Amino acid sequence: MRLALTGLNLARRYLWGALIAALLPLLIVAFLYDRYSVDLLDNLVRNRIDSQLESIAAKTENFIAVQTGRLESIVDLPDTTALFKQGVPAQITEQLLDLLLLEMESGDIYAVEFMDIDGNVLQTIPPTRQRERPYDYTTLPFVQHGKAEIIGPEPPRGGRPGWFLIRMPVILNHEIVGFVSLRMRLSSLTEQVAGLLKPDLYEPRVVVFDRINLTAVGTAAEPGTAIARSRQIMPGWRIDLVEDGDLFSEPRTEVRYQLLLIAAISAIGVTVLFIRMSQRVTRYLLPLSEGARAISNGDFTNPVPEDGPGELGALAQAFNRMRVQLERMISSRVDMERRAALGNIAAGIAHEVRNPLTTVAATLYGLKQGERDCERRDMYDIVSEEIIRVDQTIAEFLKYAKPNEAVVEIVQLRDIFKSTKTLLSAAAHEKGGEISLIGDSSIELLIDPAHLRQILLNLTLNAIQAIAPSGHVSLRAQRAGKVVEISVKDDGSGMDQESVGKALRPFFTTRPGGTGLGLPITNQLVEANGGTMSIESSCGHGTVVTLRFPTDFDRSNQS
Repeated sequence: MRLALTGLNLARRYLWGALIAALLPLLIVAFLYDRYSVDLLDNLVRNRIDSQLESIAAKTENFIAVQTGRLESIVDLPDTTALFKQGVPAQITEQLLDLLLLEMESGDIYAVEFMDIDGNVLQTIPPTRQRERPYDYTTLPFVQHGKAEIIGPEPPRGGRPGWFLIRMPVILNHEIVGFVSLRMRLSSLTEQVAGLLKPDLYEPRVVVFDRINLTAVGTAAEPGTAIARSRQIMPGWRIDLVEDGDLFSEPRTEVRYQLLLIAAISAIGVTVLFIRMSQRVTRYLLPLSEGARAISNGDFTNPVPEDGPGELGALAQAFNRMRVQLERMISSRVDMERRAALGNIAAGIAHEVRNPLTTVAATLYGLKQGERDCERRDMYDIVSEEIIRVDQTIAEFLKYAKPNEAVVEIVQLRDIFKSTKTLLSAAAHEKGGEISLIGDSSIELLIDPAHLRQILLNLTLNAIQAIAPSGHVSLRAQRAGKVVEISVKDDGSGMDQESVGKALRPFFTTRPGGTGLGLPITNQLVEANGGTMSIESSCGHGTVVTLRFPTDFDRSNQS
């Protein structure tokens, strides 16, 4: 709770600082705006108008270019030229009809018209939009725009929509034999300028030859005072912005209100942001505090969540690495102290137990030699065997407490495999089992050969003891990148997961008569040679012990 309050206090300081930093520039800008608004607005508004006007003019030109491209693709079709070969249009092919109907799906085209050289409409697609030639056809504006001719516009009249024509000649044998035209919806062209409309400020007009003024919806309009004009989008065609109110007073008031609104939103936003930030930082810092408290109590099992953003996530990752390394260091220290204590105990056992055992063994041998009673001789043999077993247990205890340091050299792995199989084949035969060698026979290791022999003997002997009659034990060697993997696998009864977790603990055993030091000693020898050992097992499916040794093992690790 104290941490949370501290985080909120820190966030509150940043909050007030951010509020001042956010509001002060806004107040300065508002003050300067009121002093220099006229010149500022004149430049800003006119620059913006010119930029928008140029953008809309380019958009309108592109609209005309797209429609001209459509018409040109129709005129260039062989089926179109074939319509005028006989002097009058022939029947339109289904392929050409489908193409024309597809082009008209855009909604910008009223109809496609085929005309003779005098301008008379011969065929219209679709036929339902057939029209008669207007009486004042020759009075409509006419301009040449590239390969096309633009005729019109004809504003809406008598309830009929406005239109204009894009016409292109059909040439056969270097002669014009007719025309194909697109009768376009006039509002499709004028609505391109709708983006310029600012109610109560200005509105756009499409002006043709200074005598036809069209609104953004394609209707005729009266001329007005133009505050800006675009370049010509076609010969005689341009876009005007006509004044419709006070251009500057309204934006000045609007901008002032916008500044105040932005300031209020900024203050609220910064306040909410820093409150949420404070809560979020506290949420990520509390687990770190709890994790540190757990470590101080000796609990290294609780990792800190690493999903924090940015530096908080990196801090959590560093904390977890520190936790793991500290746990390893303490475990290593405890293990060293335990082994040192075991070494002292082992030395005492060797001195206090082995010497009397030697005397007892010698005495038994003398008694046995002079004994004639067979039953007593059998009892002496049993006692001698128990003395030997105790001596072996003490020897294994000494090996675990004071293991020999590794003296590494280059070892051919196949030779160690073969000697292991030769030594233990008899034991496997007695169980009715079999030992097989698998893998890469050319692998070499930089390792202590005596340690490697003892490792493989211990693991293979354990595997033989675990198999049933006619069971199988395999030794496999293979390369895996910069690591050599050696596995000892059996198809015996296996172990449960609890036993697997305890297998490397000293004196833990599931075999009657076992000492529980075989696997711990083997693991010590593996680690002394720079390797790692892992055990995989499940009940009824056997056990696999995998050893991994680096191929570039450093001799300095043995120092």
